[in-house]
Amino acid sequence: MSTMTKAEVLVERPLALSLVMPKPIEIDSQNQSTEAHPLIVVFIAAFIAFNLSAGMIGSVLIWLSLRHSGVMAP
Repeated sequence: MSTMTKAEVLVERPLALSLVMPKPIEIDSQNQSTEAHPLIVVFIAAFIAFNLSAGMIGSVLIWLSLRHSGVMAP
C-alpha cells in the first residue's frame, strides 16, 4: 500500500483547566489616550494633502493656459 492510504488515528487530549484565579488587570488612567476621536488627525492630514495637491495641479494648469494664450510672449 502507498503511504497516502494509511492514516493514523488523531487523538485529542482534553485541556487541563487551571483552578488558579488570574490577577485582575489594573486600569492605568495615566497611560490611556484622552483623545476622543483618533481619526481626526488622519482627516486633518488628508485635508492638508488634498489642498496642497490641488494647489500644485491648479498652478500647473494656470501656467499651461497662460503659456498658450500669448500673455507670456516676449
